[in-house]
Amino acid sequence: MKRHIRLLRTAVVGGASLALTLSLAGCGGSGDGAGGDSDTIRVLVYGDATNKVEKQLVDTFNKTSKVKAVLDTIPGADYQSKLQTIISGKQAPDVFFNWGGGSIKPFVDAGLLMPLDDFIAKDPKLKSDFLPSVFDTAVVDGKPYGVPMRGTQPVLLFSNQKVLEEAGVTAPRTWDELLAAVKALKAKGVTPIALGGGDRWPTQMWFQYVYDRVAGPEHFAKAVKGD
Repeated sequence: MKRHIRLLRTAVVGGASLALTLSLAGCGGSGDGAGGDSDTIRVLVYGDATNKVEKQLVDTFNKTSKVKAVLDTIPGADYQSKLQTIISGKQAPDVFFNWGGGSIKPFVDAGLLMPLDDFIAKDPKLKSDFLPSVFDTAVVDGKPYGVPMRGTQPVLLFSNQKVLEEAGVTAPRTWDELLAAVKALKAKGVTPIALGGGDRWPTQMWFQYVYDRVAGPEHFAKAVKGD
């Protein structure tokens, strides 16, 4: 189990996406995986283009390990709902992908996850290689239950130089400049900001960014904790 978690760690460095690998408590004692096969570790990940990298890492891991890893993928919007369905049953994975710490707390409270203190004690880089703000997304009640994966994923806001020039504004660099630019663009009949919000999570990120920048990191941390 330790070797497999280290494998996933080598896939990427700390990321801003809050993606985590988490391990089930069922892996901790006898060595039997969640499915009851001690020779297999089942890894459940979000199905997308990144799976090519994960499959290659699993293949590399399996070349030298007696315990073999099996990569399972669930695409798109079905991931969270299926994870919720299987997490407490016989089909639960040994290691799985998830977003952030808040959504794993119910699993921790139900005793379904295994803390990684022992692994981190033996390999401190599992923690030290990441920014605290990134690593701490996998910490619940003071204990770490995962390590970041999938790398840094920047989120970019692009500006249309021609549209800005026609409105007599430049690309804003401060909050006040942004508000002024929005006002000027509206006066010209231009929609100031457009966002592809077919899925809710891309829209949510922008609200989070604004809250973090305007209210400040202390208030943001309180909001994340449910205050």
